[in-house]
Amino acid sequence: MQNDQIQIHPLTSEQMHQWENDGYLLLKNVIPEPTLKGVRNRFACVVEDIIRQLKEEDIVEDEGAELPFETRLLKVASKHANRFGRSWRGQIATSEIFDLHYAGPLVDAIGQLTGTDVIGHPVFNARPKLPGQQLTVVPWHQDSGYFGKVSEDSLIPTAWIPLVPVDESNGCLQVVAGSHRLGVVNHHTEDREGRFLEVMDELVDDSRIVTCPMEMGDALVFHNLTLHRSIPHTTSQIIRWAIDIRYLRDGDNPGTIYWKDPNFKWVIRSQKQPVTTLMEWLEMW
Repeated sequence: MQNDQIQIHPLTSEQMHQWENDGYLLLKNVIPEPTLKGVRNRFACVVEDIIRQLKEEDIVEDEGAELPFETRLLKVASKHANRFGRSWRGQIATSEIFDLHYAGPLVDAIGQLTGTDVIGHPVFNARPKLPGQQLTVVPWHQDSGYFGKVSEDSLIPTAWIPLVPVDESNGCLQVVAGSHRLGVVNHHTEDREGRFLEVMDELVDDSRIVTCPMEMGDALVFHNLTLHRSIPHTTSQIIRWAIDIRYLRDGDNPGTIYWKDPNFKWVIRSQKQPVTTLMEWLEMW
């Protein structure tokens, strides 16, 4: 779709200043409710497949078909949930996730931050965080820790989107304001269950830590060099469902994680380039 055919929701000068200085923005109500519903339904289908597999293996008896999205995986799979991983990508590479990347106000913001056509990045993850689950406690890191030093001069904005309300009790995100100015720092693999990459504690300025409670429809957008983490899920008896998606400043190096076809470009919004179709995108998966 051409930019002159859509209504643009510009970021304010204060938001642009915060992005430049702090390396993150908490955008309120930028994901339409029908889009969120589609993503929740896609995740629910994956949960259905997981429970069906556990049922076939005689691990569970009651499939909990009457349980809501927020609790079903927890109530039925319980301690067996870990075997299905800490994040999903291939399982959710569907039209619902494709559509999420096109959420109008979010795409407006990304286009303003990058100053280019809006380009999609191949890395996105479904994040089911269960109460008391160490596997999904993500330590301090930069996304460029995963993308490699080649991404240091790139802009790869992440949009972290909750599918339930999140706060300090159920594992919301924290960022270190201004840490994007550090450049790519050294990461090592943690010795905890998740085996995520993490940075040394001395790189984290405690006085600059910002905790980000959010509602459904919000998106936390941060720079690929911004230090961030998710905190433990300690009190709620619902799953903290979230998804993180990414964009790329046109022409920048996307990092060490590529599409199946390294020449493929996911064009989400452009004045001059052909916009990628769903079928073209699905072929990459």
